[in-house]
Amino acid sequence: MKIRQWEVWKSRPPGFEKDHWFVLLSGQELCDDSHELLVNGLACWSLRGIPDQLQVRLNSADGFATPTVCDCDFVFALEKSKLHSSLGMVSWERQQAIKAKVKEVFRL
Repeated sequence: MKIRQWEVWKSRPPGFEKDHWFVLLSGQELCDDSHELLVNGLACWSLRGIPDQLQVRLNSADGFATPTVCDCDFVFALEKSKLHSSLGMVSWERQQAIKAKVKEVFRL
């Protein structure tokens, strides 16, 4: 299975009762390395109300059928072997928004 940075995949990390969507953050070198078992991802949630200051809104251009947000304040370690059901790539515009938000949140 080929995975890429900025793709949206389903997984179920510890603490999640069911499979969930994640935007993959790890660089392509880590995604391609068969010896590396984990990649980093940001959780995505259905939008309810107005996005808060820690979220970036995603939409159909990013593969989602309904309004969705990407939480940028916590990075999850995801097992590559448990990734499934890719939605495709996050659009370039939202990639830039997520990068900016992660930098802001983590004060990078």
